[in-house]
Amino acid sequence: MDIQTAFQDKFLKEFYNLLKNHFENGAQAHSPNTDSNTVKKSLGASFLAHIENNIALSNDIGNYSASAKLKTSLSRFKTFLKQEGLLIDGDFPFCGVTDSVIKRFEKRLKEEMLSLNTISFYMRILRSYYQKGMSEGMMTTHDNPFKNVYTGTLKTRKRAVGEDVMRNIKNAVLPAELEFSRDVFMFSFYTRGMSYIDISFMKEDNIREGGVIRYYRRKTGQEFHITIEPYISSIIEKYRGQSGCGFLFPIRYVESVPKIYMSALRQHNKCLKSISQIIGLDNPISSYVSRHTWASIAKTKGVPIAVISEGMGHTSEKTTQIYLTSLNQNALDNANRLVTEGI
Repeated sequence: MDIQTAFQDKFLKEFYNLLKNHFENGAQAHSPNTDSNTVKKSLGASFLAHIENNIALSNDIGNYSASAKLKTSLSRFKTFLKQEGLLIDGDFPFCGVTDSVIKRFEKRLKEEMLSLNTISFYMRILRSYYQKGMSEGMMTTHDNPFKNVYTGTLKTRKRAVGEDVMRNIKNAVLPAELEFSRDVFMFSFYTRGMSYIDISFMKEDNIREGGVIRYYRRKTGQEFHITIEPYISSIIEKYRGQSGCGFLFPIRYVESVPKIYMSALRQHNKCLKSISQIIGLDNPISSYVSRHTWASIAKTKGVPIAVISEGMGHTSEKTTQIYLTSLNQNALDNANRLVTEGI
């Protein structure tokens, strides 16, 4: 492989110099017969393989949402690398993740007319796993190739809806094929915005003595305790025993096949969109709306910031959840009753 020819682009000179330095003391650096496996070995750990391993790990632990986000980001980055001629036998090393390469990637995404938030999403995902690789010793340098690209978050349209909309959703007369998605949506709201994946994996075993739901959030591993109020109980009883395998709800998926889970989530959001049309909403609801709505209503009800941190105003959802789960259980129960009893 002719390395020099492969990296002529002016925006990628920095990466070419890195490659050249690996061979500056050997004649094979400019040899047309250089073996690609030798080149790959000399360049060190593979960035692409590192990401693919983490996709597999996310699937293994059931974090399909993280897996899907990482897979999407990897696909975008690989497409860019291929277009720029940066792949070496289909691979790309950690040492290639440089300031100039990342800035060029950002430029390409802007040329594709992607929003700043979407671009930031890809950058933050790649940065996170680049740093993870650094912590695992895959790179000895401590440079930050993402320091000169946008990794912030612009405020977008609020996802929360008002109490009147929640009442309309709850009381809407719906076709049978939409009723289940409505009930799952309301269950999420009633349980302080429980995520769809946690609802999917909720089992009879999660219902403990004293009428409490106890579970660990799959995304963060944090433990939650939620008192089962009458409106929560009515939804549980409505679907009890229908899954046939110990799950609270008959959400059809196979735990070991993430594609089937993601298909179930897409179908759920499709049903919620149909419900939105039925009740006349201009902006369709999605599975996330229940979570944001609980936080927003909590704020308008005067629930202390310590209980709900500024209606999901944190840049990190994890930070908000730390506030929600570190308080006295009675305070959480009282806050939940205050938010949900008016619906």
